[in-house]
Amino acid sequence: MLLQITNHSTCWSVKRCARNFLLLNLLGFLAACDYSQTQRSHYIEEGKRFYKSGDYQKAHKAFDKAAAVEPNNSQYRLQIAEVLSNLGDIQSAVKHYQEIIKQDEQALIARIKLGQIYLLAGKIPEAEKMAQEALALEADNSEANVLMGGVLSAQNNTDAAFVIAEKLLNKKPDDIPATLLLASLNAKAGKLDKAVSLLQHSLEKNPREVAPRLLLANLYRQTKQADKARELLSAIISLEPKQLNHRQRLAVFYLEAKQLGEAEEVLRTAVKDLPEDEQAKLLLVEFLATQRSPEVAIAELIPMVEQKPEDYELRFKLADLQFTQQNNTEVEEILIDTITLATQKPQAIKARNKLAQFYLANNRTEEAKKLLETTLDEQPDNKDALILKARLALADNNVAEAIAGLRHLLAEQPDNIKVLKLLSQAHVSNNDPLLALENLQKVLELTPSDEAARLELVDLLLKAGNTKLAEQQLNTLFKLNPESKNGLETLTKIYLAQKQWKQARQTAKALQSLYASDASGYYLEGLSYQKEGEFNKSIEPFVLALHKQPQAIEPLSQLIAAYLAVRQPEKALGKLNEIVKNQPKHFIAYNLIGSIYGDSNKFNEAIAAYQKAIEIKPSWSKSYRNLAVIKQLQKKPEEAIEVLKKGINNSDNTDLVNDLAQIYHDRREYGQVIALYEKIHQKTPESLPAINDLVSYVTAYAEDNSQLEQAANLLDPLLQSNNPYLLDTAAWFMYRQAQYEQAKQALLKAQTLGLASAISQYHLGMTFFKLSDKTQAKQYLQKAVDSKTDFNGLKEAKELLRSIVVK
Repeated sequence: MLLQITNHSTCWSVKRCARNFLLLNLLGFLAACDYSQTQRSHYIEEGKRFYKSGDYQKAHKAFDKAAAVEPNNSQYRLQIAEVLSNLGDIQSAVKHYQEIIKQDEQALIARIKLGQIYLLAGKIPEAEKMAQEALALEADNSEANVLMGGVLSAQNNTDAAFVIAEKLLNKKPDDIPATLLLASLNAKAGKLDKAVSLLQHSLEKNPREVAPRLLLANLYRQTKQADKARELLSAIISLEPKQLNHRQRLAVFYLEAKQLGEAEEVLRTAVKDLPEDEQAKLLLVEFLATQRSPEVAIAELIPMVEQKPEDYELRFKLADLQFTQQNNTEVEEILIDTITLATQKPQAIKARNKLAQFYLANNRTEEAKKLLETTLDEQPDNKDALILKARLALADNNVAEAIAGLRHLLAEQPDNIKVLKLLSQAHVSNNDPLLALENLQKVLELTPSDEAARLELVDLLLKAGNTKLAEQQLNTLFKLNPESKNGLETLTKIYLAQKQWKQARQTAKALQSLYASDASGYYLEGLSYQKEGEFNKSIEPFVLALHKQPQAIEPLSQLIAAYLAVRQPEKALGKLNEIVKNQPKHFIAYNLIGSIYGDSNKFNEAIAAYQKAIEIKPSWSKSYRNLAVIKQLQKKPEEAIEVLKKGINNSDNTDLVNDLAQIYHDRREYGQVIALYEKIHQKTPESLPAINDLVSYVTAYAEDNSQLEQAANLLDPLLQSNNPYLLDTAAWFMYRQAQYEQAKQALLKAQTLGLASAISQYHLGMTFFKLSDKTQAKQYLQKAVDSKTDFNGLKEAKELLRSIVVK
């Protein structure tokens, strides 16, 4: 008995120990869960904060850390995907939804959400797959059925979609997603009254629901019931006053109704009601820039930045607007100030990248490179900096380096639109249009509504002579956006190129009707008359274009050209004098005045006009070039040289360098040309065009061995490029140095890259002759001579051809 009691006590003791152990483990598990949840929440909030500040890389890293807390917990990933979707980062959200589905065969919500994204993006087969998988998991799920209804509607299987919607509402009459589906199907079928009735009934049952109000407002807009649509959109703002997108929607409504004052008032009220919302201010500024003028937007934005200097997106917007107005000093000041203010914050890196981009746009490549080096030292994987680095390589004609860098980026981010577009441009520069087309087609697969990419594709097709395919792409564009301004402009230009004047004017008239406040339609109409030779008829459209947009450059230039073509220079001068009176800083107008006086041999008046243009815009190269021409016509070459030197210092323009080099060359001052090219190379030592100019000229005109030695040390970048013209330059230098085999290899490579000019055939012929291959020498020299092109060496080629005897 004692033994039994002892055994029982022992057993109870063991059970109690086991229970305590389990309890302790459970408490530990709960604590761990609590800690993991805290960690996850911390990372998600951190990700939101980084995302809002514009540091997308850190945001994504934070979200990845949140997912890594419990990588197999689909609920965590689902929450992250929702956050990313709400932040507008749809691509990252899609990746998380896809990962959830991969990990969890039962992930219903992820499939529905991913299907909805696919449906909105027009990826109907993918959306259908998600809908089918969701229904296989839960056949009665309302959202899954609504998704399938949307897919069927997109496939024009409207009857089947009706069956789904009605079946859902029979089970649950007040189901909002099903009501929205049925209402949209009725609207699509032309039963607008039925759709309106459904939505009104839904709002009676659910008066605080926003989605039915939005759809109903859209239906009222379609049926021209503007007052009812406006009331609904205003009511939505009252229901959710902190949601900026509702106010934006109402502003767009007013904008489409041409009620600019009301649209502006909505946006100004948003700024007032949501003082901490930076996006509200940006919307107002964007409205002012597009609907009023950039100057008005800048005037509005400057005090905003002064009041909240750490609202960095406002600073970036101000820099962008100043850039569009070519206020380069202001752009540079804003971005440098932002870098100083932000110090180590992500905005400092963004400002540095934008400043590098600004320097690149202004041919200040060395300064751009230094900024990028600083950024990449801090963040070697900064995507924006790496993209800019590739752009710099393209600017330097180092296409191979650009392509390699972009391909590396694309391997990490295969759906990066910016990289795909830039890689397409790089392939164009590399004379590889097929690869360029492939990349643009990938962009359009990802974003079918990307007008800019589609129009780039149209341009490539036109250059390749595929007019029919180009027109097909434009038709696709018009299906997506029947009133596409860019599409209509491109179509008009196609008609102009085909000399279809009547069709060109019809599309120009369509532009005038759709975009009455814009100059484009009137400008293109004038251009059609001008190209047809009807200069008198072109004048009125150009005048109207300028009336619509007084700052527009192209209509003004063509109007002046039309006046001059019909021999009315006094009217041209009258118009230009009127413009500079109203716009005293219109340097383009002063430049045109100078051109008119110059053509009339009124040199003093021309000089005064060009000097005024230079005073207003010292960084603009054209006035320097024109002024230098006048000085040469006056037989004042030294003054022309001084003008060009000043222009080079102020603008870094290569045309000015070439003009100055030409003057020195014509005066047989070859050493001065070499010194000029050396100076440019020292200023931009990695610029391939600068290296090419120096090596090419030294090859022809070097006066001492030190210059030849310097050029020899510069050959490698030219030889490593895939630019056939650069290869030809290097090859001809090696030929002059009796390095015939190396010259031949470089020239043959240039041939495989598409170089077939007369001068390149001459170079190959001469090289083969030096290598004692008379057959090949004769073949290439004959091609050069048969081209009927005049080139340096033509006489030598003819003489050598006569002397070559092939056995």
